[in-house]
Amino acid sequence: MIGIVTVNWRGFEITSELMSQVMASEFTDLRLVVVNNSIEEKRKFDANPVNDTRITVFHSEVNKGFSGGVNMGLRELMKDERITHIIIMNNDVELRSDFINSMLQQAKGNNSIYSPLIYFRDTHLIYNTGGKVHLWLGGTVNLNNHVPDYQIKKVKPDYFSGCVLFIPRQVLEKVGLFDETFGTYYEDVDFCYRAKEKGCELGMIWSVTVRHYHSYSTKGENVYKIYLINRNQILFARKHLKPLPRTVFIVAAVVRGFLMNLKPKRFQHYWRGIQEGFSIRLEGSNL
Repeated sequence: MIGIVTVNWRGFEITSELMSQVMASEFTDLRLVVVNNSIEEKRKFDANPVNDTRITVFHSEVNKGFSGGVNMGLRELMKDERITHIIIMNNDVELRSDFINSMLQQAKGNNSIYSPLIYFRDTHLIYNTGGKVHLWLGGTVNLNNHVPDYQIKKVKPDYFSGCVLFIPRQVLEKVGLFDETFGTYYEDVDFCYRAKEKGCELGMIWSVTVRHYHSYSTKGENVYKIYLINRNQILFARKHLKPLPRTVFIVAAVVRGFLMNLKPKRFQHYWRGIQEGFSIRLEGSNL
């Protein structure tokens, strides 16, 4: 059995599309848990109940971000010992009906986190093939981002995007849940780093594709996103990088963020993120 978890935040319509796609999957031995982080949308779910016992919707009274929502779904799915693999996916992905069968055929190992090839919706441009952590940039870079599929460069990533993650049960049992300190942004980087520290690998499945409507729930200028990214990149560095690389990364992140957020409307959220990036206590961090 396959367990799938997705998180809804102000996106009932597109989440409903995903539920329909999952129900139409060629692979039928599955459970889908939808965690609704938008309590104001509960009435929409209640007014449009899903007539499929394989789908469960949980309504979170508190929005704990993507990581908190995913963890709520993972806790539910991991209770079911029939489940052998977990798929974490954004609510704004577009799946082929053979997606799950194809991933099961290609993702053979039980000690790796897998990702399909992710396109932007309605294009031949790649969303990413994972990403790299760049010390001198003080941030991350998505590999092959906005590159046409015929120009892909196959580079080993440091992490996979949480957009779609295909994870054997054994990996989750070894690594644990997402770190809810991050909320949203860098939670996937942190998870992949922790997995690698436990001896797990990252496996790209080039022959299986999905399509993604990037940042559907945070489209437009989002000052909260500015806060989260500037906070979480510092949290990541404190948690995972050794003293010298950590210092280089954080200095670069602070300077880059300063230059990108000079407008007063943006600067206050940038500065709040920087302050909290240093002040939040991290369990098991390097500081």
